[in-house]
Amino acid sequence: MARRLFLIVLSVGLVSALSCSGRSSPPLPDDGPLGPFSLKERSGRTVTDDDLKGKVWIACFIFTRCTGPCPQVTGTMARLQQELNLAAKDDLRLVTITVDPERDDPAELTEYARKFQAHPEKWLFLTGKQDEIHELCNKQFRVAASENAKKTPGDEFSHSTRLVLIDKRGHKRGYFEGLPVDHTEEAYQDFEKSQEKLRQAVASLLRERAAPTAIDFPLLNACLNAAAGVLLVVGYVAIRRRFIALHKALMLAALAISTVFLSSYLYYHIVVQQGRPTHFSQRAPEAPPWVAKTYLAVLLTHTVLAAAAAPLALATAYLGLRDRLQRHVWLARWTLPIWLYVSITGVVVYLMLYRLYG
Repeated sequence: MARRLFLIVLSVGLVSALSCSGRSSPPLPDDGPLGPFSLKERSGRTVTDDDLKGKVWIACFIFTRCTGPCPQVTGTMARLQQELNLAAKDDLRLVTITVDPERDDPAELTEYARKFQAHPEKWLFLTGKQDEIHELCNKQFRVAASENAKKTPGDEFSHSTRLVLIDKRGHKRGYFEGLPVDHTEEAYQDFEKSQEKLRQAVASLLRERAAPTAIDFPLLNACLNAAAGVLLVVGYVAIRRRFIALHKALMLAALAISTVFLSSYLYYHIVVQQGRPTHFSQRAPEAPPWVAKTYLAVLLTHTVLAAAAAPLALATAYLGLRDRLQRHVWLARWTLPIWLYVSITGVVVYLMLYRLYG
């Protein structure tokens, strides 16, 4: 008995030791999704957050006329370009974002990138509108960026010198030093440790596969709206032809699909987007002004009527199931066009936001 107990304890100890010896480094923190953005690359093409999905990338923030830390931060990125063998990796990118976009146009960024021998395709230099970029830095990347009140040449902007690591899903996975905090030997050692952690983190994220089950919620929601619209039309045709049982089944199916849509919509905006709105100007920066105004008008009417459609649909279905047909028919004359409009405009909003100019 004692011998058996000894063997059990020994086995447990060996298993624990082996598991500990093979244990990987602690998992990287996950600070949630970065969220949507749309900026212009030095080549002139538009780059969005969707373009970087499926890739690990490192972001830094500079402005080209900076006489302070920006050249050192860009030098750190140039060093990472070599150490990470950027040219040989299709799923790795470096991204430099200017905080002075009014001066740093694509031509200026092209010249700046040339000085650091940046890879033309895999090291991106992005510009855009100043207020949008500063909001992107402060609210989405959660790094500081602002314009200084005192416009000293070369020191017009204050911004973070940290590097931000983004995974293949578009989630923020860590912040790392872009340069030593001072010129002491200890500061240089801390900087090298931070850089080593960054390289290890990149290697770890590159081994991860982009989630194959990731859901395109905007597309899913548009499909649910379209399905509900089709069921409503067919259900209306059915009742006009006096196919009462078919009408009831189709309308209940439309109600069920609309319920699934509402659940999916709320989950996407509350959990995935964390309450951040999706702006038409970010998704479709090349759209003419009249298209943006049309989109806002469609979105406004869609939103207002969607709030009314849900209780109307429930009340109409309740009256029909309780055989209170006279009131059911009266209410349905209001519910059907409102519900159908909401379903159709749900698809229109998706197409305008993600397909027409996005």
